[in-house]
Amino acid sequence: MESLDRSKAIIELGKRIVAGLKLGNDVTAQWMAHLVAEKISAAEQASETARDTAVAECVDVILKLWAHRYTLPPYMRPLRELDPLLRTLNSLGVNETDELRFFSRRPSSEELEGAAEDEKRLFEFAIGIDHVARELIRHALSVAAERSVDLVKPWLEEAFKGNLDATVELRIARFAVEGLLKGQEAAKQQAMLDRIDRLESFANAALFLAGEMRKTLPQDIQGSGD
Repeated sequence: MESLDRSKAIIELGKRIVAGLKLGNDVTAQWMAHLVAEKISAAEQASETARDTAVAECVDVILKLWAHRYTLPPYMRPLRELDPLLRTLNSLGVNETDELRFFSRRPSSEELEGAAEDEKRLFEFAIGIDHVARELIRHALSVAAERSVDLVKPWLEEAFKGNLDATVELRIARFAVEGLLKGQEAAKQQAMLDRIDRLESFANAALFLAGEMRKTLPQDIQGSGD
């Protein structure tokens, strides 16, 4: 028999699922919503002698539906508010191995031994760009996802209480929340100023580099950017 607290959490999650299933005109979804709603009603209204069995049946139906949530149409799927963030993360390729997108670590002095001073400066510049780019991406995604995270928070709380699998959604929400928390910490004046200085210095460096690259083009196609 499920613990009382876990059963309550799963049943609350079931109520949220039912509300989502009722959003469309899909006959199968409507049938599932009716079935789950019936099981919830039976569990909540059962007599003391029949309650354990009714709750177990209700929990079993909800668990099966939760396990197949990704097969539901997008507009009625639980935690669908995280979809835009997930799709954006996928488009950025953050699921690829680090070495294909970002530097996983700074090169050691031994690894840079054979590089000339100009080369070392360019390597440092590249590493700095990588750091700033990640910071900008995290900040932009976190701010954009703030509303979505607030909307799915009740879902995730019930899933956590019910000890249900929501690994993907939790990782996505944590990514956004951590970014927001970093932003809140950075609100301290000195931390914010440091961030601004770094961004501005790399913006200026990027403009300088763009100007140098433009100079390498033939005069007639340099354009008016300089």
